Amino acid sequence: MERRSRRTRILRWWRLPFWTLALFTGAKSFIDNPIIGSRRLNRAGLHVWRLKAAHALAWSRRRRLARLLPAELREQFDRDGFIVIRDFLPRDGFDQLQSELLNTELPGRVHQQGDTLTRRFAIGPELRAGFPQLNRLLDSPTWKGVTSYVASTRSQPIYYIQSIFGGVVEGPPDPQLQLHADTFHPSMKAWLFLTDVPEDGRPLTYVAGSHRASHERLAWERRRSVSVLDDGDRLSQRGSLRIATEELPVLGLPQPTSFAVPANTLVVIDTFGFHARADSDRPTKRVELWGFS
Repeated sequence: MERRSRRTRILRWWRLPFWTLALFTGAKSFIDNPIIGSRRLNRAGLHVWRLKAAHALAWSRRRRLARLLPAELREQFDRDGFIVIRDFLPRDGFDQLQSELLNTELPGRVHQQGDTLTRRFAIGPELRAGFPQLNRLLDSPTWKGVTSYVASTRSQPIYYIQSIFGGVVEGPPDPQLQLHADTFHPSMKAWLFLTDVPEDGRPLTYVAGSHRASHERLAWERRRSVSVLDDGDRLSQRGSLRIATEELPVLGLPQPTSFAVPANTLVVIDTFGFHARADSDRPTKRVELWGFS
């Protein structure tokens, strides 16, 4: 048995060149790549080096994309890590979009996390051709400018029509209720809410300013990169680090902002910043146009 275990460990290391090359990609899992997850290397600063390099590249690209959006929106994002635009579409345009998307039966896939079901239908060229208001929205200069700046790339995001049903099935707590960063590098998610999101409707929450690689955040990231394999949190081990609200003051960060907003509100965030769904004591439903890049 010991000989077989040793042979398995030796054979596993044929992947070493691929694990090494992954350092220069968006690969984030501490548990699946022993170089990314190496305590010794992360004590020496590997994780923090990757994070700082990714952020330097992203902000350099953002400087070149700054002309694509109004100065006040750029300043809001640079300060907070999110952009919020209420009444994003003119009323008649939003009513048309809402009618197109909510009154059409679309096949989708359903994913369960804890007590929450998420139903998604992918938006492709065929759907866009059939829904002119949706097509105009995704091609509009403001939409493209905001999403490109936050994502730090003009690459086309991936879009879905998404419905989130919270607290509707038996299961453990939804893991999305815990504050987390999606990954170590800047990335973008966008929501155009097609229905109102009340305070008790499991709204999106975001910690303002947590998109910045501050000295406090870098120190926290270094500690977590060294200890993450010991804490038993599978999602953190896969690179989506969780944080408790009581840790935020140590990082010089405020409590989360809740986006309980009316329909026709656009929210775009950098998912390196800490975010989560708020909890609720009742079953909830959110419907939104959702994209990520």
